[in-house]
Amino acid sequence: MMAVMSMSSEANILQRETVPLMASGTACMSATEQCATASVRRTIAKSHDPRVRALGLLHHRSRDAGRHRRIIHNRLELKNPSPTMARSLFVLCVGTALCSRVIAHPPPEPRATPTPTTPVRRDLTDIPASVTSLLGSAIPSDAAGGILPAWLTMPSDDQIKEQLGLNDTSISQLPVEVMNIPGYANWTANGWNNRIHGYVYKNPPATADQLDAAAQVFVPSLDESGFTDANRAMARNVTAALITLPVQNYSLQFNLRYNGQPAANITFPLPTDDRGEYDQFVPFTSPGLVPNGNETNVVQGLELFTPAIQSGNASSYLVPPQGITLVADIDDILRVTRIYQPADGLRNSFALPYVPWMNMPDVLKSWEQRVQGLHFHYLTTTPIKVTQFYESFIYANYPLGSFDIRPLNLTTVDQIFQVRKVNLHRIFETFPQRKFVLLADTSNGDIMKQYPAMVTQFPGQVQCILLRNTSATDSGNHFPYDTSGFKDIDNSTYMFFRTPDDIAGLDFSNGDCRNASVPQNVTFEYQGLPSVLGNAAVFTRPNNLIFAPLLIPFLVALFA
Repeated sequence: MMAVMSMSSEANILQRETVPLMASGTACMSATEQCATASVRRTIAKSHDPRVRALGLLHHRSRDAGRHRRIIHNRLELKNPSPTMARSLFVLCVGTALCSRVIAHPPPEPRATPTPTTPVRRDLTDIPASVTSLLGSAIPSDAAGGILPAWLTMPSDDQIKEQLGLNDTSISQLPVEVMNIPGYANWTANGWNNRIHGYVYKNPPATADQLDAAAQVFVPSLDESGFTDANRAMARNVTAALITLPVQNYSLQFNLRYNGQPAANITFPLPTDDRGEYDQFVPFTSPGLVPNGNETNVVQGLELFTPAIQSGNASSYLVPPQGITLVADIDDILRVTRIYQPADGLRNSFALPYVPWMNMPDVLKSWEQRVQGLHFHYLTTTPIKVTQFYESFIYANYPLGSFDIRPLNLTTVDQIFQVRKVNLHRIFETFPQRKFVLLADTSNGDIMKQYPAMVTQFPGQVQCILLRNTSATDSGNHFPYDTSGFKDIDNSTYMFFRTPDDIAGLDFSNGDCRNASVPQNVTFEYQGLPSVLGNAAVFTRPNNLIFAPLLIPFLVALFA
């Protein structure tokens, strides 16, 4: 499969000296084995910077012809790179990126294939040229080229049916399953208003071989020969969830129970949509049993049952009008994902058991004990189909709480970035008198824009923004982050931290948001550049620059 990088939108950000290289890179695409090396040699030969001429290029090629990757190693420790050096590094990386776009692939094996889509461009015009010239290949080639890989899109229902040999008759005989996402309820003058959302679906029968074949679409870089039986079982389970079939136009009934006692029966006001999803606030009252929201400051749990469908059992959380809500991202802040390292991100999401990040469970549990009435809300852009794995992980390691996820209809990068904002605005608008603590990490570009924006969009509601600086603690993260959004915000209301211990002692009920012992280095510009520049928001000792692979991990979009 060929994917040729379009260069039209990059013209505004590339330095003048890159143009000859781009032309030569395009011309040599028919000789993929020698193209990158030839381009780099020409770049080094033309450079007037002796440090660039001294650079060594190391190509790591997978034995699988379909999975070539190039990793450029900088053999120099540069204390103060000159602008010429920065531009030359960028030229070197662009040449390699351009030529690595065309890779020979072996004949495809029969498998569930993704829905064909028109490539969606993601431009870097928001990033100043001075930054992109310094980044070099710290930006993966697909990110720089603005092409969304076709295999990011999940297979369509028709493709699933075809690959599994299903017809309408066989599907109609499958039992209906319901996945209720743990929701929240707010108190109104008319009683509780409970947000009920989830997914109605059917599990198509699939053999282990069929699931293994389908898994290759979602985990193309994994070496299955290195899997244990447990790894294979998990990969099949995740894949089985991804190939479920939505049930459209399905009417739902729910039974609510409080402390084991019947509280209310609810008929959901709308049938499921064409993706099998449902999401509405539904009012209910239960006088004498469920406490009124204006009479308590404690978050109450409510059990939610779907009659005759055991999989539809879940919880809702009755949240008082006032108090503190912790909105926590999950990937790379509560669990080890490493979405910025493609191979690791895929293994950690599809094949390996979910593991908490350091001692974060202890930190959140200590906050639960310290802050009365603290409401935990877990916000992730993980697709709704795999939410059950995230729920199981969170409830096994962290305090109970409500969830927000990514609906099925959001499949492009722009929509993925927008869904977090939509979910944030919904919960802020639902609880206008509550204070919010936002917990996440710097590897998500949307977070770096949207979280500080919430301060001005919802004055007085954001009490604290806590961001793990992944580039300061993980040498594998080469993605920059933009701190310019924090420029006009009170610096006592946000903190960049390195480890869970940095934030463990904070007491939100007393207004805490900063640990004075953790140095801050916020420059209100792009930070987390190659560590030799030493501009992380939390200081870290410079290391030699090791450029990231010229490949965009689909998990950056899928699990960001």
